[in-house]
Amino acid sequence: MRRINIKIEDRLITKSFEHVDELDSYLVNDCGFQWDSFGVANRIWHLNVGSKLEIDGFRFSINGKRRAGNKMINNTRIGQ
Repeated sequence: MRRINIKIEDRLITKSFEHVDELDSYLVNDCGFQWDSFGVANRIWHLNVGSKLEIDGFRFSINGKRRAGNKMINNTRIGQ
């Protein structure tokens, strides 16, 4: 899981992705990337927390590499 900050112009969006394929799909479908989106998705995916990648007017940075809170992917709670 990756939480990725995406800055577009003066807007900051934080999105969560389970796999790099989901990030690639987001880049193509929602951001309109028409070039090597999978290569860019891999570069973003392997960034260290706090580092950034600026490309084509977008700035990507890793917010975190763990799941958030005590909730698992399938909506079950830890400790129950």
